[in-house]
Amino acid sequence: DYGNSFGQPPRARGKWTQGLEFKVKDVRKEPAEYLWYVGDFASYDKRIQELSRTVARVLNQVGVDFGILYDGEKNAGNDVRRIGEEGLFEMLVEDNLAVLKKAKFEKIFTTDPHTFNTLRNEYPAFGGSYPVYHYTGLLAHLLDSGKLQFKKKLNYTVTYHDPCYLGRYNRETEAPRKILRALGLNFKEMPRCGTNTFCCGAGGGRIWMDDSALAERPSELRIKEALALGNVDYFVVACPKDYTMYTDAVKTSGNEGKIEVKDIIELVAEALG
Repeated sequence: DYGNSFGQPPRARGKWTQGLEFKVKDVRKEPAEYLWYVGDFASYDKRIQELSRTVARVLNQVGVDFGILYDGEKNAGNDVRRIGEEGLFEMLVEDNLAVLKKAKFEKIFTTDPHTFNTLRNEYPAFGGSYPVYHYTGLLAHLLDSGKLQFKKKLNYTVTYHDPCYLGRYNRETEAPRKILRALGLNFKEMPRCGTNTFCCGAGGGRIWMDDSALAERPSELRIKEALALGNVDYFVVACPKDYTMYTDAVKTSGNEGKIEVKDIIELVAEALG
């Protein structure tokens, strides 16, 4: 029982923090305003770990009091439930709530929309009711409060992909766009966007399915949609699975050098200076 979809040891879950210049709190041992529920991809995937460190650096720079659960965190169970593993989902919920109830925090945020969905909408039925934010919602709040102030405007043309579990399922479409506007970017919308967003091909457990027989993957179709907008520098995402799927799709569709995938936190960090 590793408690994660990578089959990695639990003790390795917090290793991504070792590249930071400061210590991230363990909310099992000391209190913090925010618990960052990191999720599997942001903890274990080498490509996403650097994004996690960027999130941590940005939040540390603007004075957000946050911590993580380290090896106390397990997969939140969203995708497990979607593929019908209800028993495993309930076991994960039970284990996670036992840790959460002993931890010292006021609110939860996560960089993973799948985790956001299940913590916000499904954990309350099991006795786990907490204020839960996606990190774009937290960043938008920091903008409104004046804590997050950008030193420079970014002169890029970008499009933004709404993650299914953020845009379609939870109707959170304004927070990421508020951030993009504040960054001063030239922003172009794709046709399928907001609450009518297009799937990257990973959600609902599909990331574990073999799609090699498909003539064209959903992620590759989406990159084509972005390129059709004309002269777009960055394809902006706000989900670890999206980052993984679309960086791969740019390569497999033969579009390297034409468009680049960026997590929204990379642009935030650049504008902070």
